[in-house]
Amino acid sequence: MPAGLPENVYHMYWLKKVKFLMETDTYVTWVLFAVEEGKFEYQIGENYGVAEFGDVVVCPPQIAFHRNVLTPLSFHSITFTLPEGEPQQLKPLLAQRKITLTQIRRLSENYTSLRQADQQLSYSSDNQKLKQHYLADIWLMIAQQALESPDTGPLLEHDELIRDVAIYLIHHAHETIEIRDVAHQFGMTPVQLIRRFKNGYGVNPLQYLTTFRVKQACRLLLTTEWTLDVIAGTCGYENGFYLSRVFRKTMGMSPSEFRKQNRY
Repeated sequence: MPAGLPENVYHMYWLKKVKFLMETDTYVTWVLFAVEEGKFEYQIGENYGVAEFGDVVVCPPQIAFHRNVLTPLSFHSITFTLPEGEPQQLKPLLAQRKITLTQIRRLSENYTSLRQADQQLSYSSDNQKLKQHYLADIWLMIAQQALESPDTGPLLEHDELIRDVAIYLIHHAHETIEIRDVAHQFGMTPVQLIRRFKNGYGVNPLQYLTTFRVKQACRLLLTTEWTLDVIAGTCGYENGFYLSRVFRKTMGMSPSEFRKQNRY
């Protein structure tokens, strides 16, 4: 196994769970909850949050993991060990407990493959190797995110303006947004905004906004029967045709294909 990667102990896929069997649990290994559909709230030490599609929640060994289902939850539970210890470069990101991964197409593909492996109900070495591979790829996404924005935490503590821009983008994601208008509102030129935003979040404002919108579209495709035009309007796009173009470019498949493959 490559150095620094986690070693899978046990993987379980849970479908539309309405309640955790235990609202609080303490594991002897690391544990990762990766959400495909629905929402749950959690508290790990002093860290509280709500996780949904695109989020992975990581809890270290011997720390109480409090959790509560908010909406019917489909998720992957993976217990794992870190044979070489917690990687130094990942400590700031792992300390946040919840990590929102931006490569949602790659993440969705890993989830689909993990789910298919789980449905085989086999503990063969080949099946376990497959699960190990998908866990490693999720871990590599976490590592890549940490490396692409190593100074995110310290920077955003001081660059409150850029944090305010990100909050503005999320709150207005359902509206038509022009980056030049956002820059003007926050007293910057578009070039200044893009540079400072990328320094803080590792992506430019448009990429950040698109990722959020597509993530919302994924959630609505899985949890509602809404037409693509209705989902498009909710996610800030003019019509379903335009959303479909953006969705396919981001996810590598059409919205209808995503809905068909991921609804059970």
